[in-house]
Amino acid sequence: MKYYLNSNDKMVYAFDSEELANKWFEQLLEGNEAFRIMTDKEISRHLQPEKYMTKSEKLLRKRKDAICLARHQFLTMAELSFDKNKDALILVTEKNFEGKSLIKLRNYLQESQSFSLVSEELWNLLTNILKIDPDKLFNSWEEAQEF
Repeated sequence: MKYYLNSNDKMVYAFDSEELANKWFEQLLEGNEAFRIMTDKEISRHLQPEKYMTKSEKLLRKRKDAICLARHQFLTMAELSFDKNKDALILVTEKNFEGKSLIKLRNYLQESQSFSLVSEELWNLLTNILKIDPDKLFNSWEEAQEF
């Protein structure tokens, strides 16, 4: 496999052989000077980006990859897994947040139809204030899909 990087748009192009790559480049009317063969390290980073991520980058990626939960799924999970119903979550929020963060999170808990771990305020509430271990949270989040 031969990998080429387009330095203009940062897109990666992979070809089964150098011959196929050359044929493709010949068909380009212009712009083939923007392509260069990628180094082994660049290929590795492209194919296995998680190997090069910091712990915080991996955690953020895991948070982004977690599906959104419907309102009933999130509230059922919170009550079954963490012994906190909606009112208890709002009470903890009002006690530990203020200003813009308080308003955003309180409204999120009261009105949102879906919940995502990408929300910084929700993540902070669950992991820092309620002291829920991230691994336990991810497991509970996955289980909540069945509710």
